[in-house]
Amino acid sequence: MPRIYYTATNYQGNYMHLNSIEEQSVLCRKIDLYRAMITVGSPSFFSLNDIRTNGFFRTIVNSVIQKILLVKINIESNQNGMYLHPIFDTHVSDQKRIVSYNLGMAFAKIYAEKLLNIPNLIHVETLKKSGAVIFNNQVENRREPDLVGVTSDGNWHVFEAKGMSTNQLRPKLIEAKQQAQKIDTIHGQAPETSSACATYFSNIKILSAIEDPKGESEKKIEIDFSKFVDSYYNPFLAFKRVEPSEIKMEKIENLNFQTIEIKIDSLHLSIGIEEELNELLEQKNYSQIREYYIKLKDRLGQYYDNNKSNFSFGMDGIIVKYSNY
Repeated sequence: MPRIYYTATNYQGNYMHLNSIEEQSVLCRKIDLYRAMITVGSPSFFSLNDIRTNGFFRTIVNSVIQKILLVKINIESNQNGMYLHPIFDTHVSDQKRIVSYNLGMAFAKIYAEKLLNIPNLIHVETLKKSGAVIFNNQVENRREPDLVGVTSDGNWHVFEAKGMSTNQLRPKLIEAKQQAQKIDTIHGQAPETSSACATYFSNIKILSAIEDPKGESEKKIEIDFSKFVDSYYNPFLAFKRVEPSEIKMEKIENLNFQTIEIKIDSLHLSIGIEEELNELLEQKNYSQIREYYIKLKDRLGQYYDNNKSNFSFGMDGIIVKYSNY
């Protein structure tokens, strides 16, 4: 089954249960990468306001279809692992940077979920747009990390993601560490981890280096959990409100999903949200969502290791199904 590889440094004694730098692997299929790319919550993810401003077609292309195509075109996999398709070498340098940046975030999302049990990872810029994050002691001209996430037990995590197609893992990791440690506290508590994740894409395999750095932190932030959740699921909920006739009910592995079909040439994906979670979101029952994540986590083990399945089901209640798998 395809794998992605990483090395990790144990700074705090409990980070990913590793005692030294050593290469590990995570099971990952291309369908998992599609889901990670769609759900990682980058700044281009859309809302009802984006649809009103830019139109539905431009919004869905910019926020979903381009990301799907980025994975389809640039990533290949076989039984040994994932690797970069040779077509990547034909891109101009600016395009290579865009592809590497987005892939770096997608792989950070996979590590966050499979190693640290983080259901949803959201870009800080997205949280700013929705008013979900407040900086209590803003430090001028200092970049904050890319992503923040929270586990079902309420522990916050910080991620800074870097992606590259040249083997510069060490300098990129140092740069990522400097940004990851910028956040001192979230709601008065130090983040459980502040992970720097640098990923190198080659035509042989994909390798990441992940560290949870110690250091002086500067920024104290508050995150509104309800707005955090809304920001993460906004794309699907916005689509439902604008195109309700396109939503289909589908039963997969004894769970009910509301799904959207995305067709791009021969690629046919269904993107869905589990029905119970959808009801909690519609009711704005945020107090029950963490309990939902805990319950869902217990059901996911059987799906993660099933390399014959044509779908990827995440801890966030989102499913991506590949009809031409």
